Amino acid sequence: MNPPQLLAIGHVTFDISPDDLETRHPGGAVAFASVTAARLGIQPAIITSCTDDYPSRRVIDSPSRFIRVPSHQTSTFENRYDKRGDRVQVLHHRADDIPRYHIPQAWLNPDMLFVGPLTQELPLDCLDWLNPRLSCVVPQGWLRSWTQPLPSIVEVSKSPPIGMSSNWDICVISESEVEPATLAAWRETTTNLVVTKGSRGADLYIGDADDPVEVPSFAHRVNGAGADTTGAGDVFAAAMLIRYAATGDAKEAATYASACAALSTRAPSWSAVEEPKPEMLERITG
Repeated sequence: MNPPQLLAIGHVTFDISPDDLETRHPGGAVAFASVTAARLGIQPAIITSCTDDYPSRRVIDSPSRFIRVPSHQTSTFENRYDKRGDRVQVLHHRADDIPRYHIPQAWLNPDMLFVGPLTQELPLDCLDWLNPRLSCVVPQGWLRSWTQPLPSIVEVSKSPPIGMSSNWDICVISESEVEPATLAAWRETTTNLVVTKGSRGADLYIGDADDPVEVPSFAHRVNGAGADTTGAGDVFAAAMLIRYAATGDAKEAATYASACAALSTRAPSWSAVEEPKPEMLERITG
């Protein structure tokens, strides 16, 4: 087994809506990252935990690149949106944790590592498990808490958890997961911190620079953008990691990622994920 270009670790999910609790749609940060990588010409691999009926071929085309920790449940989220468009999540089921020993020896040195915990399924020091050239974390699952028995409404912290590694190359959080008092602590976890702001773009904090770089939004330049924003932040993170690995330019990579994220919102799930055309980016950067 050759090391993958991009290794994604975390729970895949089934997503359901309050209007139809029976219809399950595959999702999860690592699923969106894998599809994004494939659409951008990068070979992905996934390590996850889920039931054996999860439609992995909709996420990755090679069964040998999808390692499943057996579980009696697949993590299942119900996504509710209020009148302002803010999301409230309900956790219906949770898959098992992902232990270190499920990582093949040949996968310990991936070119790019994408970590996307969703339900505390990975330890805070999991970056120490591997030796990637570049790493990216979407830490939302380390911020979530819930009560038993399930289903339960998910509460979200705005502070990085104590014990989280400080060696990430990229960390992507949403503006709902940070506040002024915790921004400095978030910046200490990574070289490049991205705070996404939906249709208003993102703020990129590079190294020790005092002020953020304003990352433009492409939503108003993409027909149909905003129709389905589920997974847009995960697309952003994966696209930025891939572009940063290719160019070493965090600002350019974040702008590229913003365009990818906007394109992804044109249709449900990841069906609209694609690489932005050069002329789309030139209007912003040219």
